[in-house]
Amino acid sequence: WLVDGMNVTFVAQVREDVATIGQWGTPVEVIAIDKAGNTTFVAANGTVTYIDLEGGFYGIVTDDGTRYLPLGLEERYRVDGMRITFAGKIARDTVTIQQWGVPVEILAVPWACSSCGGSAGIADPAAVWCLEQGHAYEIRKNPDGSEYGVCIFANGTVVDAWDYYRQNH
Repeated sequence: WLVDGMNVTFVAQVREDVATIGQWGTPVEVIAIDKAGNTTFVAANGTVTYIDLEGGFYGIVTDDGTRYLPLGLEERYRVDGMRITFAGKIARDTVTIQQWGVPVEILAVPWACSSCGGSAGIADPAAVWCLEQGHAYEIRKNPDGSEYGVCIFANGTVVDAWDYYRQNH
């Protein structure tokens, strides 16, 4: 990929925790890259949707209406109505019993929000407590890639969801 002038398509996540020697441009972590015109990757915003066919499964409907069948979607994102931003590799030559949407191998979910789309619920007790109290809940990422949940109050205050849960239980 280090060929000067090569046209590429890439998916990247902005890195806010680094300084670069060149001090030029926005530092990013490249998640996926391919030659332009050979689009094998997708990055989009969408809503996780439970599809009651073939025993039931979760799909993602993007904001433009495209349907994706996520392969390897982590359990914590399998919440009907959850809004997510995701990056994935289109799984060509993949056959599924669902026959719904474009199969895509999920590579990253840099943002997710269980209360942004009117979700029906979430299994994490801290998230449930936060939502039951009328607050918003979001999953965020640390610079090292690990994830944590936050509870967002109406006044904009953001607290760790588990800290909030433990204070009240």
